[in-house]
Amino acid sequence: MAIIAQACSPFAGPVDKSVSDSYYYSKSKKDIRYSPMGNWFSLGNTKLNADVKSFKVLGRDFGKDKNHVYFKSNIIDNEVDTATFYVHEDDYTCFDKNHVYIAINYMPQDINLINQEKKHLWKVAKANPKTFQKIDQDWAKDDKHYFYNYTPINVDYDFFKVLNKNFAKDQNQVYLLKNYELLVATTIDPTTSKKINDRYIADKNSIYDFQEYKNGKKVDSLTSIPYQNIDDLTILEDKFLLFDNTVIYDGVKIKNVDFSTFKIIQFPYSKDKNHVFYHSDVIEKADPNTFSIFETSYYSKDKNHVYVYGKLLKEADVATFGPSNEKHSLLYKDKNHTYRGDKIVEDN
Repeated sequence: MAIIAQACSPFAGPVDKSVSDSYYYSKSKKDIRYSPMGNWFSLGNTKLNADVKSFKVLGRDFGKDKNHVYFKSNIIDNEVDTATFYVHEDDYTCFDKNHVYIAINYMPQDINLINQEKKHLWKVAKANPKTFQKIDQDWAKDDKHYFYNYTPINVDYDFFKVLNKNFAKDQNQVYLLKNYELLVATTIDPTTSKKINDRYIADKNSIYDFQEYKNGKKVDSLTSIPYQNIDDLTILEDKFLLFDNTVIYDGVKIKNVDFSTFKIIQFPYSKDKNHVFYHSDVIEKADPNTFSIFETSYYSKDKNHVYVYGKLLKEADVATFGPSNEKHSLLYKDKNHTYRGDKIVEDN
């Protein structure tokens, strides 16, 4: 098949394979063609009116010849200073002597929708191309500004610090990090606020959790959990916080938990001397001393019962329940039934 595909290919080969898998010489080598990831069969290929001899690949989706600069197969001379334009090695960030750019195709869909001018590049407002640098996937900075998802933010530059994926601060405010926006958290003390892990922070009074979405709904929920002492705070698997005889999971206190005997069995299962928990909910009737988890981990059992997704599987016979004989199957069975998840799919 590979030999047949090569024989049918409209290309003589890539222009510069080390930089891009999308720019190719035509079979005759008289044209430059753009084909996303070289998938000409499914995604097609487009001829560039480019000068073949001077054409150079600048990035995965960027090229240049003696006459023009290209994004994919589009000429973008009217958007950039062509003489000084170049692409960062990340293939996403672009520069010229005046500005920093991101291809709009790489930006969120809502940015695409408001791009009324139908340009191909997003100009990063206020960015200094001489000092601009990426910090991580979400953050960048230059000599005067921080940028959150390529948008300049109004913070105290000299004291600004990203605490974790949900919070940042300067000397005046603590900020809640939404996908493309910062909210001011007026109830959190910036002076004493500090990172607990990648999700939670604490100040002198409370632990805080921010969730932009819950169960698919946009809620912008800031949860405050007061504490007496967190000097001995313990973090289990970066998911459970243990302090003040309290266990926190997903920003909520687990009810009816014995702090001194609490431990993780295998996430999302945990237990204490009295109960077994699935995420933060008690598995009713589960015996912590005989509880075990099947290889397909949404199934579990104890000496008396079988559970699925942390709920009692009433029809299951615990003595004969286990995986079906089919290799790699997600079906489980007992002497009476075959199950997929919490559904009976067959009587045995």
